Amino acid sequence: MSHSIHHVPGRLRVRSAAFRCQPSEARAVQMLLLSLEGVRQVRLNTHAGSITVHYSPEQLTHLELLAAMKGLDCPAQERDVVSPAVVGKAGAMFGKALVGAFINKAVERSAFKLVGAFL
Repeated sequence: MSHSIHHVPGRLRVRSAAFRCQPSEARAVQMLLLSLEGVRQVRLNTHAGSITVHYSPEQLTHLELLAAMKGLDCPAQERDVVSPAVVGKAGAMFGKALVGAFINKAVERSAFKLVGAFL
């Protein structure tokens, strides 16, 4: 599971694409975490791809909580493949930005030359 973690004793937040691409499995992990003794609250946000666990550090460690989430991951084809439409749109946007920057620079230089000719 590729993720980022923020941990302070008693609170663990994990961000992962797996929470977005497999929401039903993420809910199962949420229920599993809630069943652990010492877990007070579990908030799952599938849109943001994060889960926040409030727990008693005297009863559990953050490593035990991470181990409970270990099997959740996105299938390779969903995680690694970029849609050709997305690539095309990004290319078009980059092209427009590049042409725009070129035109702005050309106009700027022309204005300086024009002002220089009058002086």
